[in-house]
Amino acid sequence: MLLRGANHVIKFDANHDMDARPQWTPAGHVNHGCYPNCAIKKKRNGLWLTSIRKIEQGEELLIDYAFDLGEEFEPCRCGHARCRGLMLKRKDWPKLRKLMSKVL
Repeated sequence: MLLRGANHVIKFDANHDMDARPQWTPAGHVNHGCYPNCAIKKKRNGLWLTSIRKIEQGEELLIDYAFDLGEEFEPCRCGHARCRGLMLKRKDWPKLRKLMSKVL
């Protein structure tokens, strides 16, 4: 799942994405967090932004952008104590380490 700031598209999978412009959906107001409080769920009638835990009033809405290693990804600045440091899918970290070991 990824959210690109300039074009506001959330890619759910190879066949589904969501127009996340703020005027169309609340998903346009969601930021990345390594430990998110929301997720995008596919249901019969479309993609939905859903909470995955209780969200306190005034708390920022967060999803894991989970960029693929082949895509452009950015440093994470979510501020969580256990921040991963990059907005990259967890499963791609071993591949990144392997690539980095070849460069260094």
